[in-house]
Amino acid sequence: MQNRFGVKDFFLFVLVAAVLVSVWLAISQADRQWTEIQTIKDQLGEQSNDIRRIQDRVSHGIAVGGPATTPGGSTDAAADDPFDRIETARAMKGYAQGDWLIWATQGNLAKITPLISTDLYAQWVYLEVLDTLATMDPQTLDWKPVLAKSWQISKDGLKITFQLRDGLQFSDGHPLTADDVVFSYDFIMNPKINCPREKAYYSRLKKVEKTATSEVAFVYSEPYFKSFEIAASMFILPKHFYGQFAPEEFNNSVGLLLGSGPYRLEDPKTWKPGQLVQLMRNERYWGVQPGFNRILFKEITNDKARLAAFRNGDIDFLWAYADQYREMLQDRSLVERTKHFEFDDPLGGYRFVAWNEVRDGKPTYFADKRVRQAMTMLLDRHRLIQEAMYGYASIASGPFWPKSKQYDPTIRPLPYDLDGAKRLLTEAGFTYDSSQSVLRGPDGKPFRFTLTYPSGNGTYDRMVLFMKDAYAKFGIVLEPQALEWGSFTDRLDNKNFDAITLGWSAVVEDDPYQSFHSSQAVPGGDDFVSYKNPELDKLIEEARRTMDEPARMKLWHRVHQVLNEDQPYTFLFFPYALRFLDGRIDNVQVIKLGLNPLEEWFVPLKAQKYRG
Repeated sequence: MQNRFGVKDFFLFVLVAAVLVSVWLAISQADRQWTEIQTIKDQLGEQSNDIRRIQDRVSHGIAVGGPATTPGGSTDAAADDPFDRIETARAMKGYAQGDWLIWATQGNLAKITPLISTDLYAQWVYLEVLDTLATMDPQTLDWKPVLAKSWQISKDGLKITFQLRDGLQFSDGHPLTADDVVFSYDFIMNPKINCPREKAYYSRLKKVEKTATSEVAFVYSEPYFKSFEIAASMFILPKHFYGQFAPEEFNNSVGLLLGSGPYRLEDPKTWKPGQLVQLMRNERYWGVQPGFNRILFKEITNDKARLAAFRNGDIDFLWAYADQYREMLQDRSLVERTKHFEFDDPLGGYRFVAWNEVRDGKPTYFADKRVRQAMTMLLDRHRLIQEAMYGYASIASGPFWPKSKQYDPTIRPLPYDLDGAKRLLTEAGFTYDSSQSVLRGPDGKPFRFTLTYPSGNGTYDRMVLFMKDAYAKFGIVLEPQALEWGSFTDRLDNKNFDAITLGWSAVVEDDPYQSFHSSQAVPGGDDFVSYKNPELDKLIEEARRTMDEPARMKLWHRVHQVLNEDQPYTFLFFPYALRFLDGRIDNVQVIKLGLNPLEEWFVPLKAQKYRG
């Protein structure tokens, strides 16, 4: 369920402070997936409940606004230094380069070849190796030049022209030129290359062409509010390296990774699954060098083993679940030698209950808006947050991240209101059978439904138990159904469920088309509840082609209002990000998008643990 910073946004996904992670994972409104749901499959816990990989790529900071990213706008690198935050860190007292940062992946790394890899953890790897034309500042949310030094956007928004910096090179010393930018697009769109999500993401592009020695133009077939993001976020692949592989050879590869970013693989061709992933400092890096000499990725798929590894100092960073985080805070010795953070994280997304309006070709009880509203009003979401998340969440009123401009601050979530819910259900033809303590529908049948959810996650278990008790008090029978991930997705694709609880990622500016536009209420589509509202369709369509940000935000606010009124989902809450970090690491900050990028972190010389 959307980051991708500073220089690179390895933390847009891991620490949420970077557009690169957001940007990569958001690879397409046409084929969105749930990153955190994939983690559920591996029983990863609270942070593993959602997220379409596609949206997540854009997740942290896709605020397409300001003179640099609107039609007729332009920018210049002289005024927008992508390395200014790193330079500030380097000027801090005690700053030193060196040491290693050791990460634990919560699932197995299957491949780290870009484009064809759908593995979240592999993306953590190559997002430190590849560069983009521009990146999102994690604090201001402004786009800053990276490989590009400047750009211009045509008045109609259909052409974006980038000028490249001088002296760019890949980690093997080969120059990075406009030809590599054009190659990257052509390679993605090659029908023989197996990367359908990227193809969908770039489908609005008509062409990418070299217009001068160090200049490229992205030409679009239609206006779209994310046009700049699409161009700026494309990873630039070296033509001389990837061009040597036949499509079949590339598609079957697992460890082909070479780029122009601050880190590199020792050998860009030979990595195999099961091996430790070691990223080494790219000594030929054209930009400002980051603090760590190496970044290592260890596979630790067992939750208890991962926690033990952190306690023992074998890994440096831990994504904690709510119950885990609360328990760790009680360990005084652990707290004294570590750092811990809790913050509002757009990548964490929002949790919801989705009400299926059509099943087996027939309308369900949930096809009536009044019933959906009542189901929301029967839940005390404040108490749900306390019992299921131990207080580490905030109530949601819709799909938009509360800190984004998309979010309408005048909207209030539907209240916990038993009398109001009763009135709505009575209006909808429901009656309470006091002799059997059962609520009966207009057809006279008891109101019972199955709530389907991914198995292996304690947070979901607590949520569903809470909801079962809440509805039972009103004579509604909720039957829990926990399914492993494969069976769960089959139910979604076939619309074979009554209701499901799940999560989507939220991003700084989301595109709700995939989830709520009626055209997506097809088998396999992400409007899996068959929700249709002609007014909402028109609003979404108009907003997507509106390039003027203030005008677009007015449309998004109306979208927010309609969704809050219609309640196709009961929007439950936005979970907080809960993190523990080894205490020797300095300059770790909570900023607007979560934690600042790891490129800004460092370990003072006396505290360094690893050499080389």
